[in-house]
Amino acid sequence: MPGTRWSRLLPTALLVTLALTAITVWSASDDIEAELTARAKDALADVGVSGGQVSFSGRDANLAGFPPDKAAQAMDAIQRIDGVRTVEISGDTAPPAGPVTTSGEPSSQPPPSPSPSPTPTSAKPTDKAGFQAELDRLLTATPITFEPDTTELTADGERGAMEIAKLLTDAPADLRFRITGQVATGSDRRLALNRALTVERLLERNGVKRDQAYSTQRRNSDGASGEGRRVDITAEQR
Repeated sequence: MPGTRWSRLLPTALLVTLALTAITVWSASDDIEAELTARAKDALADVGVSGGQVSFSGRDANLAGFPPDKAAQAMDAIQRIDGVRTVEISGDTAPPAGPVTTSGEPSSQPPPSPSPSPTPTSAKPTDKAGFQAELDRLLTATPITFEPDTTELTADGERGAMEIAKLLTDAPADLRFRITGQVATGSDRRLALNRALTVERLLERNGVKRDQAYSTQRRNSDGASGEGRRVDITAEQR
């Protein structure tokens, strides 16, 4: 009878529909992971972080293999990507306080176990050569940069300046630090000095002694690459 035939066909049709739905969801998940992986690679390149891998399970990111001094910066870059839900670090470098969520809601995943053998922190510099080496490292990792033709720090530039402030707060009294502003060729030389003054004031507001950091200016000859929108810092003996 026709009614009997239809009743036999209904379970088959339902199974086919469920199978097609599962394939569609699986394919969409693969597309999201591939897109987020590509965007993560670009985000890490933008902040100059390398030496690790980023993988995705849906919108959840897992970071592995990053050096201890780059782990926090890598986490910050990935969690800023639109569409990423959580960020975790696995391996020797554990995240500072459990999984990071970009939605502001607490993560349902348990925090990772503490590392059995934490990497010891490096000793702080004590002399001119040591401070200069650490300054060069920090400025290479996160240059203090400005918006074009202004004294306004970029977000990365402000982050870099804050790292410098933490370092110079503990500097010995016999050291001074020259802040050199730079501008692109043809730009107003006063802009270079004002950029240096911006950084000098930020350092003072964050604990660096007033007489320990001072500003100067310099014209840069390579503005096309963006190198003309930054400051350099040089350690000097009193």
